[in-house]
Amino acid sequence: MCIPAYALQSNMLDPNLQVTLEYPDVVKHRDRFVLSSVIKATADQISNITLSISSPELYSTNNTFSLSKLAKDSTFGNDFKLETKSDTPNGIFVANAQVTYYIKGLFDANPVKNTFTHAFNLNTQSSPILSIDIQAPNNVFSGEPFSIKGTIKNQGTMAQNVQITAYSDDISLEGKKSFLLSSLDSGKSSDFEFLVNVPKDLDIPTHAAIHVNGTYFDDSNQSHSIQDSVNIFARHRGMMEIGDANGIWLGTFFIAPVVGVGTIVSSAIGFFIFLWHFKNRKKQKKNKKQKT
Repeated sequence: MCIPAYALQSNMLDPNLQVTLEYPDVVKHRDRFVLSSVIKATADQISNITLSISSPELYSTNNTFSLSKLAKDSTFGNDFKLETKSDTPNGIFVANAQVTYYIKGLFDANPVKNTFTHAFNLNTQSSPILSIDIQAPNNVFSGEPFSIKGTIKNQGTMAQNVQITAYSDDISLEGKKSFLLSSLDSGKSSDFEFLVNVPKDLDIPTHAAIHVNGTYFDDSNQSHSIQDSVNIFARHRGMMEIGDANGIWLGTFFIAPVVGVGTIVSSAIGFFIFLWHFKNRKKQKKNKKQKT
């Protein structure tokens, strides 16, 4: 099957011609794909233009395109139908594009031949290659929801039936802990989020590892797996605490950016006392000026 999917782009620059190549970021063994080319003339008197694509890892019934002439500022496009060979190894390989054309200058008796080449990379893969990256707060309060966010990316062929689940061997997790995706195309990514909490009746402050495991299938219905993990510290919120539990550890001491209600009340009282002193001082200065 020919796959006309364009994800990557390469530009070939010359004083008289510009060529843009577009092609998939990932191709599969023995799959036909489309490489799209657009030629633009930036000078007059250009003729006999030939563009060819070549690589030992590629097979094509016609890898050369010719154009008799192209007026200045005009463009012309062409699609190459290519196929990777069955013995091409997984990974990056190099393909070459070569352009030949003739141009007749103002003082040239005959058109002059010009040639320029450009190397670009193609990526061949035989199966999906998924990776996940997750982030979570370092510290959480028991019984209060917190978010685990992540991104799943595919650097191989299309993945099917992607399933991701969060769990922990150290602590119980409650809430939304799973994510489903019917398919993920090559070169694409998808964001996901779990909203979970640890039990409200947590006995003691606990360090816990949260694992995010995933499974997915290739087009041969073969299963693959991925995994990532983060660490959290869970504890009870104090009766007089307001704020976020996501603090830091300094040695054996945990410092969280929570604020006690007593601190807030004390700060408010202190502010009013300061305001009273400030107004009283202004009044005393005013009375002194009137006496003088």
